Amino acid sequence: MSDARLNRQMLAELRAVMEDEFTLLLETFFADTEQRLDAIQQGLSEGNPEAFSRACHSLKGSASNLGLELLRALCKKGEDLGRQGSLEGAAEVIAQIRAELEALAPLLRAEMATS
Repeated sequence: MSDARLNRQMLAELRAVMEDEFTLLLETFFADTEQRLDAIQQGLSEGNPEAFSRACHSLKGSASNLGLELLRALCKKGEDLGRQGSLEGAAEVIAQIRAELEALAPLLRAEMATS
């Protein structure tokens, strides 16, 4: 099943392929996400659209690999913004990314619990 937030079929396939390592995959995602959020925020704080775009691109890749579809779309929005050389609206994008991650956390933790 897929919805705007996450692709459960993709998560099920990852669970099947990763087996015992599935929980580690999600734990790594949580740890890496904090670093990526810091990099996104730093790009904004420094007024560096290129760094902002790169950091959004990195988180977008992780989100895509896990089937986190809304998070992927939000990161793409940030990536595109930075590629255009602008940071106008970037703070709002970061807020949306953070809100989505907060919404995803209990869903992903539930996926970990069923592994």
